[in-house]
Parts: sequence; C-alpha cells; structure tokens
Amino acid sequence: MKCRYRKNLDLVLKGLNFTITGGHKLGVVGRTGSGKSTIMLCLLRILEASEGQILIDGRDIGKMSLEELRSKITIILQDPCLFAGTVRQNLDPLNEFTDELLNKQI
Repeated sequence: MKCRYRKNLDLVLKGLNFTITGGHKLGVVGRTGSGKSTIMLCLLRILEASEGQILIDGRDIGKMSLEELRSKITIILQDPCLFAGTVRQNLDPLNEFTDELLNKQI
C-alpha cells in the first residue's frame, strides 16, 4: 500500500505490506516520523490509499462503510488519559453487549 496526504505531494508510506493473523492484536511503535500515525489514519480511512488496498479478514476496507470499519477497530493511545463516565460505558459506548459478556472478556 502507498499513501500520500494530498494528490500532488510525495508518498509518506511507500509500499507498506504486512499480514496480521486473525484474532491477534497489533501494536504500532517507532521513532518520530516513522509513519505510526499515518498507518492509523489509513486503517481508519481518514486517509485513503494512493495505491494498493488494506484487507481486514480478507475484506477490502475501501469497500466497507466507515461505520462498520471504525466499529471493528480499537485504538489504545500511548499517552494516559482520563475518560468520562463509567468503565462499562467506555468499554461498550454503544451499549451493544451484556454485563456478563463484558466481564467474561476482561
């Protein structure tokens, strides 16, 4: 996959290619300017790929609705921050899961 911030600018990701096995978690780390934030912007489709595609579970994210895509990705920031509301509200902000299921996952 290749990505640029605007049409006439240089590529910022130049041929990124990796595979993550289903059910695994991914941590993105690196030096300042290495592309961590750009990768996340592409995964969330805030930036669209200039070339290539991003597949999640074999599905091209460019063809998924933003609502569906973003509901399946969780980002945990490196910097600590305080959340408003209860722990339960932060774990399940759309109230889609039972307390029993949430407790089982923790």
